[in-house]
Amino acid sequence: MKNPGAFLKNDDGAMMIILSVMVLALLTIISISALKTANTEVKIASNEYMHQQNFYYAEAAAIEAVDHLEALKEIAEGSINWMMTRTGATNFDDQIFDFWKAEKEPGDAIPNRASLGHGQAEWIVVHHGALSGSSLDMSKPTKHVFSIYGKSSNKAWVMIRLGYTKAY
Repeated sequence: MKNPGAFLKNDDGAMMIILSVMVLALLTIISISALKTANTEVKIASNEYMHQQNFYYAEAAAIEAVDHLEALKEIAEGSINWMMTRTGATNFDDQIFDFWKAEKEPGDAIPNRASLGHGQAEWIVVHHGALSGSSLDMSKPTKHVFSIYGKSSNKAWVMIRLGYTKAY
């Protein structure tokens, strides 16, 4: 019977040790690469979850604003602190981010906190005035155009805009 450790005493044994070390090194590199990929995927999933949560909170805030508008029988200019008037300002989307972050001046609309969103969701309404051509017939109610903005800012900023028309 041959000695079981005899192959380590010749050249075949040295080659076996080198081959084993190379395989272990290759497996280590593959494991580290897989670990980094898994960590990146976890971060991506976490960011996607946070974005979706913020989106749904912003949407809920905007829908809450719609409910407040629906409850109003008539809109008296300047009497509602969460509504601003921007007649003809259809490009307010570019300025709304700055408006939310800036100090509010007297007469500015104040964003209203939504009941959902853990205090992170807010909404604001912009009244753009009467719909073009809707005020010509005095026997019918005038249609007014609104932009409703919902925002959520829990570790990220998400804002949505809803267009809304109401006759009164």
